[in-house]
Amino acid sequence: MKRHHYPFVAAAVAAALAAPLSSAWAGEIVGRVTEAATGRALPNATVRVPQLGRTVQADRSGDYRIADLPAGSYTVEVEYVGFGTVKQDVTVADTGEARQAFALGAAVGDLEEVTVTGYRLAQITALQDKKSSKTLKESVTADDAGKLPDQNAGETLARVVGVAVSTDQGEGRYVTIRGIDAALSNVTIDGQLIGSPEGDTRRVALDTVPANILSKLEVIKSATPDLDGNAIGGTVNLVTPSVFDDPDGRFFSATADYGYYDLGGQNPWGGSVGWGNVFNDRFGIVLSASYSDREFNSHNLQGGDPWVESDDEGSALIPDEMGLRDYLIRRVRKGFVANLEFRPNDNVKLHWRNLYNRYEDTEEQPEVVYDYRNGDLENQTATSGTFTEGEGERLNTKRFEIQSILSSSLGGDVQIGDWNIAFSGTYGKTEQDTPYDNEYNFELGDEIPMSYDTSDYFWVVDAGPEFQDPDNFEFNQAARGHQLIEEELRIAQLDFKRDFDWSDKSGFLKFGAKYISRENTSDQDMIVYDGFDGEDDYLLSQVMRQGDPDFYRSERNYYTFGPYPDYDLADRFFRDNEDQFEIDDADTIANSYGVDYRVKEDVTAGYIMGQLEIGSATFIGGVRVEQTDTDFDAYDIVFLDGDAPNPPPQVTGSKKYTNVLPDLLMTWAVRDDVLVRAAWTNTIGRPSYEQNVPFRIFEIEEDFVDDDTGIVFYEGAIEAGNSDLDPLESTNYDVAVEWYLQPAGLLSAGLFYKDIENPIFNRIQILEDEDFEGRRYSELEIQQPQNAQTGEILGVELGFQQQFTSLPSFLSGFGVSISYTWTDSEATVFDRDEKVPFFMQSEHVGNAALFWEQHGVELRLAYSYRSEYLDSLGDSAAQDLYVDTHGQLDFKASYEFSKQLSTFFQVQNINDEPLRFYSGDKSRLAENEIYSWNALAGMSFKF
Repeated sequence: MKRHHYPFVAAAVAAALAAPLSSAWAGEIVGRVTEAATGRALPNATVRVPQLGRTVQADRSGDYRIADLPAGSYTVEVEYVGFGTVKQDVTVADTGEARQAFALGAAVGDLEEVTVTGYRLAQITALQDKKSSKTLKESVTADDAGKLPDQNAGETLARVVGVAVSTDQGEGRYVTIRGIDAALSNVTIDGQLIGSPEGDTRRVALDTVPANILSKLEVIKSATPDLDGNAIGGTVNLVTPSVFDDPDGRFFSATADYGYYDLGGQNPWGGSVGWGNVFNDRFGIVLSASYSDREFNSHNLQGGDPWVESDDEGSALIPDEMGLRDYLIRRVRKGFVANLEFRPNDNVKLHWRNLYNRYEDTEEQPEVVYDYRNGDLENQTATSGTFTEGEGERLNTKRFEIQSILSSSLGGDVQIGDWNIAFSGTYGKTEQDTPYDNEYNFELGDEIPMSYDTSDYFWVVDAGPEFQDPDNFEFNQAARGHQLIEEELRIAQLDFKRDFDWSDKSGFLKFGAKYISRENTSDQDMIVYDGFDGEDDYLLSQVMRQGDPDFYRSERNYYTFGPYPDYDLADRFFRDNEDQFEIDDADTIANSYGVDYRVKEDVTAGYIMGQLEIGSATFIGGVRVEQTDTDFDAYDIVFLDGDAPNPPPQVTGSKKYTNVLPDLLMTWAVRDDVLVRAAWTNTIGRPSYEQNVPFRIFEIEEDFVDDDTGIVFYEGAIEAGNSDLDPLESTNYDVAVEWYLQPAGLLSAGLFYKDIENPIFNRIQILEDEDFEGRRYSELEIQQPQNAQTGEILGVELGFQQQFTSLPSFLSGFGVSISYTWTDSEATVFDRDEKVPFFMQSEHVGNAALFWEQHGVELRLAYSYRSEYLDSLGDSAAQDLYVDTHGQLDFKASYEFSKQLSTFFQVQNINDEPLRFYSGDKSRLAENEIYSWNALAGMSFKF
């Protein structure tokens, strides 16, 4: 870590906090906190014994335990957001348990006819979860119908303060906390780490996880020493259901839905079922399954990543090319949960939790490419011109990809006196299996003039009628392949915790160890064909399909898609004539070995921490130490004038490092309804596998021979990984104020700052007239991820929630939720005088929701907003690629016929918001993808 850190300060604080470990009494009070009307458990309820200054939090099942009490009579208080405070007198004997249950009534200020159910109760539960936490935390909980508010876990988290979601094909996919790349945040299931099914990143795509198999989602923004250190953004924890959370100890639920996509007219459908039961009050089982089938379209316009200068000196920037894509997508999600719990007595809790998700993505991608920047440029104006030798392609790609996540965790915790011992062993496996990824490509046979016009924001390229004739397109290339990316994860964890009470102070000491072993492999086989040796030319007209005449709805113009290869016809033609297609050896080698690797990563961690409550303040201090030991295998592929060894030589690399991560946190209850929080934490961000493996693709071609010296000059390009990368190291500072409003609301403000060392950026270097590995190069381009110098992120978070239950009549059904996050980030990168923002870092992120709930009717209108953010660096600031501003409006309505039966209707993307990229400046459109709106209706049944 950085030299100005003082890790042993936090360790000393932890030791000081844990010093008074003696106790003299053995009486205790135990019980459960529930909601009076439904009997539903109220998790994280605050339970106090004011006479002794003792405070505990109920667990997720509403159960609480206050140990080591002297004999006597006490007033026990239970407080819950939205329900006020309830008091009971309890008598404690010298030894043994005194049992006292608490049933909390209607929410404070509620009118008699208003029932606290559905989304309103879910909001209250989430507020209590936040208030009771000793860290900076947000959560989204299921309502009393057992449903989270969105279809997948990623979209659900888009409602949380400081959280934004990047989309893929219009669906929320990657969760970014405070704008930090999702690869730099942890994703866990019931507190246990899960792997990433994608090889090029550590990000976990949360659109693979159906929301209706989860009971809660948590976002932990400030790390504590008992959490994994790889969490610069934070930790997302997916919580699966427990039957012990249910008031009756048993439940059954089922949902079914059916919908409509406006752009393509398809009808998505899905359903879920869940069952749980407690046997003999000790053994609990939960089984749940979910299935959804979504088929839809999206239309895409691309202009190459950056805009570039035309050939004339001093000319304006223009798109690199124009590409049109008409996606047809089918996504099938299957989710399963099987949780078994055994509680032989009140001091022993054992569990075996299992989750399996399977996400099937079938994409057919017809594409038309206008490669118009060739030949001479004529008739140039500030916004238009004609190139004399334009080229073009018409192609179709079809890919079937299966992502799966398996997590199985066996463990428990045992209470022995004042000590709690928690243990677990977890096995996880993730896969990204692509059984086929095939492309058939046809190119324009003759070069033709092509004109561009950028006077409109939706710029166009005109290639004339010849470009629409399928007889003018000849076979260019076919690629057929498959890939398997696998990661196996084995985790062993042991934690010890001891509560203590001393005078008017209480707290705990906690320490433990964790071992994580993960192995990630990528294996791709791809054969590329670049010629056809048949008697006649192979033309597009032989396998063509006509494109959608209404392609790309736009207020200003329609793009003509025209003919493209029918995938089934082209695939059949290939299989019938496979022996007449010629293999491109160079591309086959590059595609078959360039992304193959093996990574073995072992992390050994230990920590010590303590918590101390002094009056109305709680302090947490401690230190975590993590040692990372990584080995890599990949391939070094060197093409000399198009030829390379097959197979190429394998290369290895390794990296070993240790991180010391001290943390210090404080929560101060200025009043019962006002909390002040502060935190100083340290976290890391490990490089992705693709960045870290020592692969290299080196293309070398002879350029010229110097007549005077006889020296041969070459041109070359290198794309490579970097096994010497250091992890990002972040020192994080947080201050927050939370005011919990009556009857059920919150006004909050927070300030955070992250000082980050070793940020990773992709560096492109151009060497001219230099020697490299025994050859002289006129020009050599080297592209490789490297550690930059430093980066900083400063941010402000604001939030407001309120349920207006004290208003008269129908107005009492209204509620509102508003959040806003502002961040300012900058990083010093290579070969740039000016600083750049961090990747994925939006300056403005906001969410707003207005809801109304009364008499079984629930209405919710929600808007999420995210300003532009940097996606990738170009050769200059004018060519940096940004994802543009995105704001989406959604609506949901539901009606509860009875406590058992309800129906819902929702519309997403009402405002038809696209996914949009721009090159350097908002006026330069680089990509625009449209989806239109979609609707879903369904029924829920539960008893």
